[in-house]
Amino acid sequence: MDAPTKAWALNRVAQVALAGVRERVRVRAPNAEGVPGSPQDVSAEWLTAALCAGAPGVRVLSVATGPASVGTTTRAGLAVTYNEAGAAAGLPTRLFVKCTTTVAQRLMLGLGGLIDGEPGFYTHVRPTLEIEAPIGCFAAVDPRSWRSIVVTEDVASTRGAHFWRPSTAITRGQIEDLLANAAAWHGALWDSSRLGEWRWLKTPADQMRVIDSLIALANRTGVGAERARPVIPSVLRRRRADLHEGMRRSMHILSQGPRTYLHGDLHIANTYSTQAGRMGIADWQVGLQGSWAHDYAYLLATSLEVEDRRRLERDLLDFYLERLAAVGGGAISRDAAWAAYRQATLYPYFAWLYTIGRSRLQPSFQPADTSLTMIERIAAAIDDLDSLGAVGL
Repeated sequence: MDAPTKAWALNRVAQVALAGVRERVRVRAPNAEGVPGSPQDVSAEWLTAALCAGAPGVRVLSVATGPASVGTTTRAGLAVTYNEAGAAAGLPTRLFVKCTTTVAQRLMLGLGGLIDGEPGFYTHVRPTLEIEAPIGCFAAVDPRSWRSIVVTEDVASTRGAHFWRPSTAITRGQIEDLLANAAAWHGALWDSSRLGEWRWLKTPADQMRVIDSLIALANRTGVGAERARPVIPSVLRRRRADLHEGMRRSMHILSQGPRTYLHGDLHIANTYSTQAGRMGIADWQVGLQGSWAHDYAYLLATSLEVEDRRRLERDLLDFYLERLAAVGGGAISRDAAWAAYRQATLYPYFAWLYTIGRSRLQPSFQPADTSLTMIERIAAAIDDLDSLGAVGL
């Protein structure tokens, strides 16, 4: 995949910004065509076309939009009613919608090469997998304006799901359930030819090239490091340049060898627990293809308190490897897996520095306490595991 040039990026900024201005100055009646700009623009007519196209006579009668939250996307729950035919068909009545409503959101995901990630996952990948994750109903992207929408079941309503918060303690059973879930899709798509068919999927090395090419436009990791300074070990604060080079080396290493489908952003804040006690995974925007270790290290480094991670990490690696082999993944030696785990902790560190380092013009990706919790845990893992040494620094 070619890295975007600065000229291309600036041209796309202008196009997307102009599209945003046109939306603000033009009164648009919601209709069944195009991609709605926000959850409030999702009309009964549009949902009828999106959800009921294969069910003649079925219509959505009303849509009630719940309170919205704003981050990398704008999100809200929907309560839907159908005509008699729709009710008889058992169509979902509680939905969750994510839109790229603001220009900042569209540029963040579009310039980063991530705009097609979640639509691609719910359209092509999710239907092939038996995992604990929301069921997709509809997804689309407008390639010119980078307006996008994803409609899924609302797991908070359908499964009684509760999402992680910094105060949430994760038990050994819960982290094992999450690792088993990851092993399920890693194994199902291990070295699969379908990865090449899903053209939106980048490797971690491709992602690194995008980061490098666009970093001059919005490098906020230095600001993030200052804001997170109290939770970063002094030894890492002194090696900022090595950490960035280490991330680059890590992303290239994680693009080698057998590939599988990667969630790409598998931190604990993208997980939920159901009323039935299962652990599930949401927010599939950052789809990649590459080494299993990219997902594994990100999940493990962010899920557990530091002392719990130190105590359990070798046992949990054995657990994951056994599950992976049992569901069709590769047989990986413990030593090789441990080395890969050590090498894979560096990207998450910079991802969260960028998150907490955002400027006033960027979306509010995560609350500050979430970012600080993640950075503290990831930084401790990098230090404990000598991740820089693992990539030759």
